[in-house]
Amino acid sequence: MLARVGGALGLAFLIGDSRLGILLWVAVTAGHVRSLIFGLFGLWVGDITGRLIGVLDRPALGGGVRANAILGAVAVAWLTSGSYTPLETEIVLATLAASAAGLITAALMRALAETLLPPMVLGFSIVAGILFTLFPLWVQSASSTLLVWPAPVNAWADAQIFIRSLGSLVFSPTLEVGIIVGLALLLWSRIIVFTGFAGWLAGALTSIQLQGLSVPFYWQPASYNFFIAGMALGAAYFLPGWPSLGLAVVGGMGAAVLAALIQHMEPAWAFLPLPAIGIIWICLTAFTLTKDEALIRRNERHNIPPEQAWAYAVDHVRRFGSHEPLLVVPLTGAVQITQGFNGRLSHSGAWRYALDFQRPPGESIWEALVTAPTSGTVERVRDNIPDNELGVCNYAENWGNYVLLRMDQGGWVLLAHLKQSSIAVIAGTRVELGAYLGKVGNSGRSPVPHLHLQVQNSPHMGAPASPFRLANYETRLAERGIGSFWRESGVPQEQTVLAASWPEPETYQILTSLAPGSAVWTVAVTGRLPSRFRQPNRRGKIEHITTRLDMEGQHILTSCFGGGLVLHLDPDAWRIRELHKLRAPLLRLLALAIPSIPYAARSAMEWYEPALAWAFVANSFSLSLWPYRRLPLPEMRCMCLETPNTETRTLVVESIPVRQSSLLPTKITCTFQRLRGPVKVEAVFETGSVIYTQLSFEPGLPF
Repeated sequence: MLARVGGALGLAFLIGDSRLGILLWVAVTAGHVRSLIFGLFGLWVGDITGRLIGVLDRPALGGGVRANAILGAVAVAWLTSGSYTPLETEIVLATLAASAAGLITAALMRALAETLLPPMVLGFSIVAGILFTLFPLWVQSASSTLLVWPAPVNAWADAQIFIRSLGSLVFSPTLEVGIIVGLALLLWSRIIVFTGFAGWLAGALTSIQLQGLSVPFYWQPASYNFFIAGMALGAAYFLPGWPSLGLAVVGGMGAAVLAALIQHMEPAWAFLPLPAIGIIWICLTAFTLTKDEALIRRNERHNIPPEQAWAYAVDHVRRFGSHEPLLVVPLTGAVQITQGFNGRLSHSGAWRYALDFQRPPGESIWEALVTAPTSGTVERVRDNIPDNELGVCNYAENWGNYVLLRMDQGGWVLLAHLKQSSIAVIAGTRVELGAYLGKVGNSGRSPVPHLHLQVQNSPHMGAPASPFRLANYETRLAERGIGSFWRESGVPQEQTVLAASWPEPETYQILTSLAPGSAVWTVAVTGRLPSRFRQPNRRGKIEHITTRLDMEGQHILTSCFGGGLVLHLDPDAWRIRELHKLRAPLLRLLALAIPSIPYAARSAMEWYEPALAWAFVANSFSLSLWPYRRLPLPEMRCMCLETPNTETRTLVVESIPVRQSSLLPTKITCTFQRLRGPVKVEAVFETGSVIYTQLSFEPGLPF
């Protein structure tokens, strides 16, 4: 119940935590108890409206059916506060306003479902604007508190305007309400308050300049629009960073101009959030017209604070790139990239995104088996071009024999220069990842046998190539080294020798056999540990870790000290996907040490992982600074020390921070066993060490 009540109002303020939404209800009550009663009534009406029209209220950030119904009812409470209207009339008006706001929002949700635009609180704004137009005397009577604002003559007056403006959305622009709203926003995210203030300051300065140009503009009551535009564009709808901070400033300025324009046409409407909605829609449309979001990336995770969403996005980009298709190496055994992206021979211009595969020096790739690098459908095939003699090219047939696949993940992938009469698929054939396609040949514009691989956004031969990444492959550590380096994904450079990674059977069994259940751990500490890795005193030296499966098949590890890890058994690796309020030192160490473990892990294999956990181990203020520091996410250098065998049946992984810090361990060693998962974690710090050992494990039910 509290989650439903708090969540509805929280999303109207761009807050994704329902508990903080309850604090916003406190702000509504602080304005007037009457507003609380009307707001709860509006929530009830919104629920009924949604059920009657069959709309499941999946409120996007910025507001849904319930949020708009709540604000519509609160608007009636404010409008009739000084009108001496009979209670029955107020109830009828509140019912009509809440239901109309809900209906308009539902219509907007359906109309905007295929677009990038959120409905926000436009439904409420339209209803409130109609009420303001129909009842101007009521507006004049109720505006006594809304229209009395100090002039911006000094810092204290500016601070009052800013704080009071935070309460304007609930028609209570007082210092008390503004402080409560500001506190709720601050508890949700420091960044969202920072970008909101940047938008508000830019909008206020723009408004003062407009007044200096003789534009009649009473901007203080409407200034919360500047704040909403700033925090929406600077952190809520776009990931925080310097580019989005600039967008927050532009949003605040644009909201000020729109507010002045609306106030000139219909004064009362300017005090509604219409200017903020307008400039947010303009910027959302303008900055997401193309798929290339290198400058400003959309924030797709609204249920967590923007700084955490930024950390997850950076982690994903570091692992898998932005939006490039992921392909596996379409050949078995070791291969060498003889020409890569922007190659010096023929990979240039519109066709610069391509890879040429050959065998390492001294070996021939002629007639090597070619497999599907992704799942999809065969678009077209050419199989009748004769192969060339060495050193000779067929310039009449650029691609030679080829297979063009329409990928399930979008786009087309071309495998060219195949051997004549070796292709085993026809157009329209459905192929899965790893399916046999043909053999490497030397047809077309190819002087030596090799395989050409590229991705394109069109099925036409000769269409421009687009970026892609190879996934789940390994390279040699040194010219004659015994170890290997595993990559989740990447774009290999020319002359790189690589091979597709294949699971090690024993490693795969250990990582995929983690069973749901409850484990008891003991801890032994030597020396002094950093504060965030110290064991809470209330539980002594025992910690309970519970493992369960959710309905998506993800493992959820929770501690008796609070917080949890979400890990998933992906096709290529064990991988930690999410971190939830890590309070338990053991879970913090696990998240740092094993962000992912490839199924291909064997002795002396290394890999680098972004230390996502470091962003969550750091305090909230430090995390808020990360998007603006232009520093890379800390990385962990992981190495497989021991692989399972018939005697030990254990997997041992060691992780070392690439950049040492007094707050991080200098080394973490994790030991794994079948069914039980991690059974021992050893961490060494500059001033001490800690060893966690699993004493017992009791299997439990899956869910």
